[in-house]
Amino acid sequence: MSCDKKKIGILGGTFDPVHLGHVHIAEAALNEFVLDQLWFMPAGEPYFKKNINVTASPVRMEMLRLCLREINNPLFVCSDFELSHTGPTYTADTLERLNRLYDNTRFYFIMGLDSLKALRTWYRPESILRNAVILCASRDKGVDGYAGTEKLIAEYMRDFSDLLPDIRLIHTPELDISSTVIRQRAFDGQDISGMLTKGVFEFIQKNALYRKI
Repeated sequence: MSCDKKKIGILGGTFDPVHLGHVHIAEAALNEFVLDQLWFMPAGEPYFKKNINVTASPVRMEMLRLCLREINNPLFVCSDFELSHTGPTYTADTLERLNRLYDNTRFYFIMGLDSLKALRTWYRPESILRNAVILCASRDKGVDGYAGTEKLIAEYMRDFSDLLPDIRLIHTPELDISSTVIRQRAFDGQDISGMLTKGVFEFIQKNALYRKI
């Protein structure tokens, strides 16, 4: 591997909606691993949510654009790479396509602890581990700090040793924010303003997103 490869971080997900937790994870990854760019990459048709209502792609993309415009970090990029792909989106396929298109780039794929725990059940996990450095963001540090996450990472490194996986821990701030909680709070008529950038919050209010019908 060439030492002068460009280092691109990828933060995927439905971003329904994008929130400050996403931003803080992205900032932590960008700084800790000295990435050249961080791509926010909304999923088009995430296969694992095929039976769950997901807000239309253009709406989620507009919220992401508003968020990144407010954050105004020149290293943050709003990517429609998965949205432009028809059919269900699989991380393994996305990373393979990215590596074919950008041959002088090393991709750093960000996932939460719950996703890392379930990685063995994902579609072609070996391909994911082969085609990206995995950065794990853990919200639950527990009484032992990051020890639990580090133990899980060690297990993957051992179990997939033939692939020479590269899995690392992102030291993120403790922020108990999730899109699921935001949608539920909005549905219940509770305040969500502190979890979002001003523009995203106003967009949700203006378009009556996540409210009771």
